Amino acid sequence: MSNELKVALLAIAALLLAFWGYKFILGNNILEKSNTFQVLYDDIAGLQEGTAVQINGVTVGSVTGITLLDNDDQQVLVELTLSADYKIPKQTDVVIVADGVMGGKKVYLEYERPCSGDDCAESGAFLNGEIRGVLASMIGTDDLGAYMEQLKDVMGALVDTLNQTLLDENSNSPIAKSLRNLEATTANLQSSTRQVDGLLRRSSGAIEGTMANINSLTSELNSQKEALASFIANADSLSGQLVEADLRKTMAEVNATIAGLQATLATADRALSGISMTMEKLSSGEGTLGKLLQDEQLYYDLRELSTSTDSLMEDIQERPYRYIPFKGRNRVKRYDRKDEALESAGGSN
Repeated sequence: MSNELKVALLAIAALLLAFWGYKFILGNNILEKSNTFQVLYDDIAGLQEGTAVQINGVTVGSVTGITLLDNDDQQVLVELTLSADYKIPKQTDVVIVADGVMGGKKVYLEYERPCSGDDCAESGAFLNGEIRGVLASMIGTDDLGAYMEQLKDVMGALVDTLNQTLLDENSNSPIAKSLRNLEATTANLQSSTRQVDGLLRRSSGAIEGTMANINSLTSELNSQKEALASFIANADSLSGQLVEADLRKTMAEVNATIAGLQATLATADRALSGISMTMEKLSSGEGTLGKLLQDEQLYYDLRELSTSTDSLMEDIQERPYRYIPFKGRNRVKRYDRKDEALESAGGSN
């Protein structure tokens, strides 16, 4: 035998062994005689190929195929492969149950009694499918009702205990106090609601009259909306005209004030020009005042005149009789001689 033939035979054997191992892992031993069955489910709840099929906890086969059908209900076709040593009735239920709380699945075959002869399902037959939840899977359908009754009794006792401990009228727990406060608040709200309802009932006539008046006023305003629009437009136009007229009046007053100010400034300018000319004339010695300011001799003459005037006034005050007219000249001379005598006497002393 050549080496090439040995290699070919070895490769074929390896492929056959790998195929057998794959089928064996999936629970289908091709070296043993087996029967296949089909089951339709609306939902397989995560069932996978290779899942063990058991009867009373004994593995008798496995799930060897899962196919999603292209029908209206989109059902799932599951194929089971069982050892030919195990016969199952035609009314066998193929139940998918939860294998613990982690989400694993198992398949149980359930039937009332074993079969024999024609009562046994033939290979390729369809069986009934069923799915059970976690609680039903752990407890079982027979004990589920009793368990629920026990659970109901336990929960009832727990609720009664909680009610007595937390919700009793004499309890001092925060929950009981909160509930009592809530009850009082609800009672107050109900009383307030009744009062508001009574107030609304008593005031319904006035409210209806008010609403009718409002509706009437609204209708009247709606019917007069064109007149109101015209009135508003006229008021707006009048306001604009008043503002414009007031602005024109103000501008006229401002212009008049500016004109008066300009006239005043012109008059002041002329006055300042006259004063400037007068000062120039005074500085050049023109006119009487200019000459007084420029002629020093005239100043001394005026000063001497002032001194003489002062002497005259003093003499008038001391000898007024000299300046009062008398009828006789001799009397004047007599006063003169008297004054001379007084002056002589004063000089000798």
